[in-house]
Amino acid sequence: MNVTNTLKYPFKIKNRLANTGKGIVKSLFALLILILVALYYQSEIFNFTPTPDSHPSSFYNPYQNWNKKKALKANFHAHGRAWGGITNGHNSDDEIINAYKKLGFSIAAVSNYHSISKKNDTSLLYIPCYEQGFNVSKTHLLAIDATEAYNLDFPLGQSLSQKQTRILNLKKTASLVALTHPGLGEGFNTQDLKYLKGYDLMEVLSPYFESFDLWDYALNQGNLSWILANDDTHDLKKQPPGRFFNLIMPETKSKFGVVNALKKGNHVAYASDKGIVDVALEKISLKGKVITYSFSGNINRVKLVRNGEMFMVDPRGKVILQETDKYVRFEVVGEKSVLYTNPIYRLQTSDIAEFSKIPYKIDTLRTFTFRFFVFAFGFFIFVLLFKRWVFLTFIKQKVKVFKSFIKETV
Repeated sequence: MNVTNTLKYPFKIKNRLANTGKGIVKSLFALLILILVALYYQSEIFNFTPTPDSHPSSFYNPYQNWNKKKALKANFHAHGRAWGGITNGHNSDDEIINAYKKLGFSIAAVSNYHSISKKNDTSLLYIPCYEQGFNVSKTHLLAIDATEAYNLDFPLGQSLSQKQTRILNLKKTASLVALTHPGLGEGFNTQDLKYLKGYDLMEVLSPYFESFDLWDYALNQGNLSWILANDDTHDLKKQPPGRFFNLIMPETKSKFGVVNALKKGNHVAYASDKGIVDVALEKISLKGKVITYSFSGNINRVKLVRNGEMFMVDPRGKVILQETDKYVRFEVVGEKSVLYTNPIYRLQTSDIAEFSKIPYKIDTLRTFTFRFFVFAFGFFIFVLLFKRWVFLTFIKQKVKVFKSFIKETV
C-alpha cells in the first residue's frame, strides 16, 4: 500500500467538503441577492412636487350625523397562527374572534401577515383584512376590505418612493389602507408624512406605539387621515383584547356601511381595558365657524387639540374656528377609558372622497435609472461571488481562440 496516498486521502475529502460548503454558502447568498434585486427592481420613483396648499373657507365635520346608539365596536388588527407558525401568532382565528365576541365587539378582524383570513363567525360583520410588510424597519401597512394579498415589499430599508409604491399598489386590491404603528422602529418619520399620500387611516393607538405626534404633524402638513386604534394582539394571554379599539357609526350595519363610515371618519378611538367604555361622544355639530360639542360619562378632563397644541376645555361647550386653524380634535379622559375623536378639518365636504388619492406622477427617467443601478449592483455582486469561475472560463476561451489563430497563421 502507498502510505503517502493513504494519508492524503482524508485531506482530499476535507478539501472537497470545504469547497462544497463554500459553494452552498455562495449559492444561497447569490439566491438572496437575486431575490433582493427582483424586489427592489420593482420600485417606482415618484416626482414629489408639493401640491398647491389650498385654504378652503369651510370645515368638514365627520360627526354631523353621529348617533352613539348605532355605534359598532371594532378591532381590525390581530394575529393568529399562520404560515405554519413562522409568524408570531399563538391563537387560532376562532379563539381570537370568540375573545372579542365576549367583549361585545361587532367586528373582530384577523389580519395575519400577507394572508386574508376566512369568515368564521356569521354573527359578526366580516371585514377581510391583512397586514402587509416583512421589512426590518417595521414599515407595515394594514389592508382593510381586501380582495387579495399584495406581496411586494423592500426588506432592507425603504425610501419615500418605495413606501409610496406599496401604498399605490395596495389600494388596487383594498378599499382602505392604514399605516400601522407608524412610530415603531423606523416605520414612518416626519419626512415620510410630509409627502406620503394615498393612505386613509393611521393606527395612532396600539400597544407598541402611540403616534399622536406623527398624526398631528401629518394633519398640519395638509395630509388628512383618520384615527385608528387596534390591539395588534399576537397572544391573547399576554396581550388581552379590548385595550385599543374603535366605535364606528355606519349608516347600515353591513361591510359597505362600515367601510364607508371609516372613509368619512365617522368613528372614534378608545384606549381602555377589556373594551370598557365609560366616556362617550354625544354630539359634535358645526354651523359656520362654530363647533358645538358634548361628551358624557365619568369624565376627568377634556382636551382640545388645535393645530397640534393642547388646551383644557369643558365637557360641553363651543369652539369658534379661527382663520389660522387647520383642524381641531378632542381627547376625553375618563375613569376607565380615554376617547379620541377625528379632526374637524379644513376641507370642502365635496372633496372628502378625494383626500386619499395619490396626486404624484411616476418619474419614468429616474425609475429607469434606479432600476438600471439595481440590476448593475446585482450583476457586480454575482461577479465578485463567482469571479474565479467567470474569469477563468473567459481566459480559457480566449486562450483557445488565440491558439487556433496562431496555428492557422503559422
